[in-house]
Amino acid sequence: MKEKIRKYLHRFFGLLTIVLACLLAWQWVQSQPATSPVKKTTKKVLTQKQGKYSKNQRQSLKDGVGTQDQQSLGLTKQGYVAIPNLSILLPIYDNAYSKVALDKGANTAQKDTAVPVMGQGNYTLAAHNWNNDYTGFSALQQKLNQNAPYENADGTLGNSDWLNGTMIYMANSNGIYRYQITGQTTVDQNDSSVLNPDDRIDKKAKITIITCLFPDTTKRIITNAKYVGYHSWTQAKSDELGYFDLSKQKTNILP
Repeated sequence: MKEKIRKYLHRFFGLLTIVLACLLAWQWVQSQPATSPVKKTTKKVLTQKQGKYSKNQRQSLKDGVGTQDQQSLGLTKQGYVAIPNLSILLPIYDNAYSKVALDKGANTAQKDTAVPVMGQGNYTLAAHNWNNDYTGFSALQQKLNQNAPYENADGTLGNSDWLNGTMIYMANSNGIYRYQITGQTTVDQNDSSVLNPDDRIDKKAKITIITCLFPDTTKRIITNAKYVGYHSWTQAKSDELGYFDLSKQKTNILP
């Protein structure tokens, strides 16, 4: 009988040790920064609502997108940006030069000029690349932790067309704006030419998305997209509305 009890206790404490070790390992992984190679984040794919949104539901979505939730930090929310194919959904604030603001989502990047207007001019937008293929604008980099094709082996700058045709949606209290990616280029971190508010694509309004390259963080990946249309909240299709249904969708601000 004593031998059976001894074996039982030995197995019990052995199992308990394994459980505790797994728990400690999990806590350690969660405590690592997003750029750590051990940090793996499961993408939360944006879903579409099946069926139609009622008038009241549309108003609720509009109210959610326009809610000012960071005024205590001095930030004004401009709306949201969604790139469904890349599982990106981020709130947009108005100060890409503030670490606090960038930790809260995407931010407009114009400097010493007026905050851009969706559907007009060159809407410049910036967010972190956490080098994990998901958080912030990380998914815009073609290959995780690899400079190519944005920077060649000889140090010259490159470009990429891997996202060409991908749709970007931006939403504010007025409605949903649609853009289509036309290509990616690379610039030095100090190159401000991409911020030109008068820049256009085929004489149409555009988005310029700016995020770091990894591992060469002295370079910036520039994703360009041209304006293709707009729907008010009463006109928008259910799938477009679904991307901004904050009761169902999860943002990818932080891991």
